[in-house]
Amino acid sequence: MKPLYVEEHRKPWLLFLPCYFKIYEDKVEAYFWPYRHIIPISKITEIKVVERIPWCVGWGLRIDPFERKLYFAIHHGKSVEIRKKDGFWRSVVLSTKDPEKFVSTIRKLLPL
Repeated sequence: MKPLYVEEHRKPWLLFLPCYFKIYEDKVEAYFWPYRHIIPISKITEIKVVERIPWCVGWGLRIDPFERKLYFAIHHGKSVEIRKKDGFWRSVVLSTKDPEKFVSTIRKLLPL
């Protein structure tokens, strides 16, 4: 299946650590070497743009076990937060280049 949206990150500090985000008709795929996280569209309860990722999170693949939140932190600016119905990671934050476009693409796929 061909993705509807693809975003690859090429930063100097990510030279040997590939990172990408893809939206398919039935899922969202986030990858930061060596971890791949797949979110089925049917499990998404809320999606929103957040203004900043907290500075204490750092860069890279990060976890917050207390809030059950997974961060794909490539930058600390505007990002996308996806909340899910179930699973261990109830919230996933993605540092996308164009958060508004990313959110609107997923909202088109969500059932009303």
